[in-house]
Amino acid sequence: MSFSVTVHVSLPKTKFTNKKWKSELQKAMKDAGRDLKGLFQKTVYGWSNKPRFVASYLNLNNSFFVTVTPEGEYAEQWKLVSLGSPHHRIPKSGYARMKFRPGYRSATVPGTLLSRRAYRSGKERFASLIVDHPGFEARNFPEMIREEYEDKFGKNMQDAINEVARK
Repeated sequence: MSFSVTVHVSLPKTKFTNKKWKSELQKAMKDAGRDLKGLFQKTVYGWSNKPRFVASYLNLNNSFFVTVTPEGEYAEQWKLVSLGSPHHRIPKSGYARMKFRPGYRSATVPGTLLSRRAYRSGKERFASLIVDHPGFEARNFPEMIREEYEDKFGKNMQDAINEVARK
């Protein structure tokens, strides 16, 4: 599974080769990177520990690519939430017990890019050497971001082309 989102557009080689065209299309690419990063940021809005999201740009002949990827200390956590987790046991090594409270509400919900603050509603604390984690459903962030933005990217690139054509 890919943990980045790439959008691209390919244009005919003959018409869009001069600097005026490429400059306007590169501006549209930068806007796309900003928009995509904004969608990625929505997924971690309520998180305490957030990854960075980095945009990269590539122009090969007349194909324009924008890719956004999670990076940094919490990128693996973002990938795990995106993939989901099956039911599993978490053993504690050593003699200290793990302490936790029940009543957890996750920051993310399957089927949406929006995130909220996670919280625990239980007041009792439990201690255990082994925690039976129920697992959680995959959030599929890259697929949802790609689906939400792909059409907009094509429209924005077409708008950039139309803008140069008017000048």
